[in-house]
Formats: sequence, C-alpha cells, structure tokens
Amino acid sequence: MTDNMELWKKSHWLSKSKKSYAQHFFRDEWQAIVENGGDVPWHELFRTSMEDTKASGKLGMEAFEHFAGRIHEKENPRTKLLERAEHEIKKYLLDGTYRGYGFDRPRNLETEPVLIPAECWKGVVSWADNEVSYQSLKFREVRVRMMRENRDPILKKPFEAPVRKVGRPTVGPAIEEAFHALLKIKEIDPAASQMSHYPKVKKWLEIHHADLNVPPASISDKTIQKYFSLLFNTLRKKSKTINPLGI
Repeated sequence: MTDNMELWKKSHWLSKSKKSYAQHFFRDEWQAIVENGGDVPWHELFRTSMEDTKASGKLGMEAFEHFAGRIHEKENPRTKLLERAEHEIKKYLLDGTYRGYGFDRPRNLETEPVLIPAECWKGVVSWADNEVSYQSLKFREVRVRMMRENRDPILKKPFEAPVRKVGRPTVGPAIEEAFHALLKIKEIDPAASQMSHYPKVKKWLEIHHADLNVPPASISDKTIQKYFSLLFNTLRKKSKTINPLGI
C-alpha cells in the first residue's frame, strides 16, 4: 500500500517548488542571480535600492525612476527564471512525470493526503496558497513530488511484514486492508452505494482476519463507515474526474 502521507511530507510545498526547481536545474543562472543580489527578501531589496538611489544624488522623478530601475534590474531575472521553472513543473505534473499530493477535504487527525489526478493541473493553480482547483475538486496544502515514480525511493521501499502487537489486531487497519484487497479484485464499485459494500468487507474479514478483537460479523456499519468512507469517497471522486458523464 502506497504511503501517501510519507510521500506528502517528503515533497516540496507547491509555493516553494519553483525556487527549488530553479536552484537545481537552472543552477548557473540562479547562482548568477544570487551573486547579483536578486535572491534577497523584498524588504532588503527595497532598502538597498533606496540607499543606491540616495547615493546617486538624483531627486524627484529622476530619483523614482532610478529606484524603480534598480528594483527591476534585481527582480526581473529572478521572476523570469521562476516563470520558466513554473512552466516546467506544470508540464511534468500534467504528463505524470511529477506527482502532486494534497487534501481534498478539511484536515483532521485521520485525514490522509491523496494523489492529485494529472488532469487537475489544467485547472486553477494557486502557487502561493498551495491550492489546486479543477471543476468541482479542490486540493489544499498541496506538495509536489519532483521525481519520476520509478526513481522514487519511498515507492521502492520493500514491503515489510508489520510487527504484531500484543493482543488481537484492531479493526481499523483491517477494514482499510479489506478495501484495497476488494478494489484489487474489482469488488468495489464507486457507482454503487457505500453501504452495499459492507457485507463484502465483513466476509473478507471473516476469511482473512478471524483474529480481530471484534468478530467480523459483529462489526457495526458505523465502525466500517469510519474507516471505509474516506477511501471510498476518494475513489468515487477520481472515478467522476476520469469519467464525468458516467459512461
């Protein structure tokens, strides 16, 4: 099972991804900008440009034009380089080379980030706010995994047998495991109701997790819903995104 939370935590914030990309892939150009003082906080750039203007001895409109020119001289190369980085990042997100992860609902202790479908990057991308909107979908706290999937060390990590805890296993992880197992064998239908899958979950648990701390047949619908709902709703949204007309 892919650990989206780990992938999200170890990815770049959308708002910082352009600078990270430029520093790595446009290294020489970025270094030239740094040496020219173009990568300094705005207030520092303002201060140094103001000091330079005062030292020039210019007054009135000439002083303003000199000040604006100094700001433009320092800021423009950086802006253009970041625009190039933004273009490249978005291109790679659209073709699947890079991946974006974010939250499709308000966060709580149990909320997990989801993989943002590539076509969503055709929508409105708010780089500064770390948000992506596409049709009826909205992803918040977005981060970008800037590497190819086949080179991702997190995805290459071998699956390890979980360390068994003392006592019987709890139902939450088992229900999530049932969802993914049923999805793999095409027993999860996003077009059907969520509750229609609960008998399948219980049956799967009876076969594969008879040692649960609660007998599978006695697990309430409310308990199944607690762990099943997020996974099912995420699948349903992805299904609607891929096939919005339902045909």
